[in-house]
Amino acid sequence: MSADDQSFDLLRIMAEHYGSEAIIVLEGEFDMTGTERFWAFVDEALAAEPREVIVDASGLEFVDSSGLQALMRARDAAVEAGAAFTIRNPSAALRRIVELAGLEELLSPE
Repeated sequence: MSADDQSFDLLRIMAEHYGSEAIIVLEGEFDMTGTERFWAFVDEALAAEPREVIVDASGLEFVDSSGLQALMRARDAAVEAGAAFTIRNPSAALRRIVELAGLEELLSPE
């Protein structure tokens, strides 16, 4: 199963499922305009009951506090559903906001 979101927004989201892994790929700018769409992908991924949810953040060029909050919410939802949560390849933009917010644990596997 594969989903691909090609809307005109500044955030591109793609999702793929490989066995017990759900991978969500983020590219572009992650601000409040993309959080609702991101959550729809997370919700769909969790509905498949994966053992691990992986967010590939290598393509993020900008992340604001709304994007950071959405990632924290996704982590909490995954853990609550019994799945591990990992942010793979965090971009420099994501690392910067995580460090500024003092949330380095977000980049550590659960």
